[in-house]
Amino acid sequence: MSLLPDAWPQVEVHHEPFTWLTTGVGELFDQATESALADNFPTESFERRTADSRTSDKSYRNYSRVLHGPGVDTASGLPEIWADLLSDLLDPGYRKTVADVLGVAPPAELEIRLARHAPGDWLGPHTDRADKLFSHVFYLNPGWRADWGGCLQVLGSDDPQDVVAEVVPELGATALILRSDTSWHQVSKVAPGVDRERASLLVHGLN
Repeated sequence: MSLLPDAWPQVEVHHEPFTWLTTGVGELFDQATESALADNFPTESFERRTADSRTSDKSYRNYSRVLHGPGVDTASGLPEIWADLLSDLLDPGYRKTVADVLGVAPPAELEIRLARHAPGDWLGPHTDRADKLFSHVFYLNPGWRADWGGCLQVLGSDDPQDVVAEVVPELGATALILRSDTSWHQVSKVAPGVDRERASLLVHGLN
């Protein structure tokens, strides 16, 4: 079953401070599909990850599960709707569509993973690795509020206070970033008192 639309909605592509765009709730998936993906979000086989900016290119704390990547395939046992979505993403048509939207050549490979941010988790300012062409993030959080944190923040520089735009990770929203040396972005810290985790799917196009 195909979940992604044959034609993406006409959305504004921003070129400042770098190339990025968002799709809103109900634009890329219908609302029934969004809800089903959230209700069946996988919970097993996640790895707790922490990195410090003093020893890594970025600082972060989250839970991560790689579903697909070069030499990696741990997607067995996924709920049916997630297996269907993974099949859609691995179809060459997805890579071509994203590349057309961004105005670049399709990537050679994809890295696909799930992420969960618990209260207190974050992702510091970074531009993504040089081998990444783009990052496409799907958010799966019913009722998420901006004041809970966990927002994708587009930055004008490597300064975490230089916030140009913010994407609330509500159910059905997505964000697409073309990687460059100036594509600074971060995820704000999830507020300590939030009673749930921030769930997302990340798709990275690899050069």
